[in-house]
Amino acid sequence: MPFTNRSKNKHHGLLGLTVLEMIIILAAIAIVITIAVPGSNVLLAKYHLKSASGEIFTALQLAQAEAAARSSTVVVCPSSNGQSCRKDGNWNLGWLVFSDGNGNGQPDEIERIRSFDAPKQDVQVTAMGAVKTRAAFTLTGLVADHDESSGQFEICLKESDSRPNLIKVAEDGWLENAPARSGVCNPG
Repeated sequence: MPFTNRSKNKHHGLLGLTVLEMIIILAAIAIVITIAVPGSNVLLAKYHLKSASGEIFTALQLAQAEAAARSSTVVVCPSSNGQSCRKDGNWNLGWLVFSDGNGNGQPDEIERIRSFDAPKQDVQVTAMGAVKTRAAFTLTGLVADHDESSGQFEICLKESDSRPNLIKVAEDGWLENAPARSGVCNPG
């Protein structure tokens, strides 16, 4: 078969786009972005909610495991600096896990186990009941040193009427992490 020079063939498939085709494509992309961006913001906010819930739950599980391993009381408390506990019950600035071997209720340098950063700004954490200012676990896994027998964390998206995520801490140390069955978030 002889070699033919295709560049001389004027009717062979032309490549490229017209200005009208380009405008139509750009308009379609703009429509898709307009629809997708608000949906991705909701998705991102829900991820922040799940992430904060998971980190609090992880801190509580870590405290239980460390209490059993160290045969000592281990505490999870709100903390804004990762060094000391806050007494005001504000869990929105972060939290801290420490072994309270000397029973003074505050983390000493050698007692700190792990600190957790504050949740994202669109997340509100409210602690109620026995875990309002701290959650303490003994070597048997029981919540210790509280007047109330149980408590819960309510994790919400700020400025949203969505259902909160709840982490329940029972008197026997049982932990449950699940979305609330009904209701909306309490104002922070």
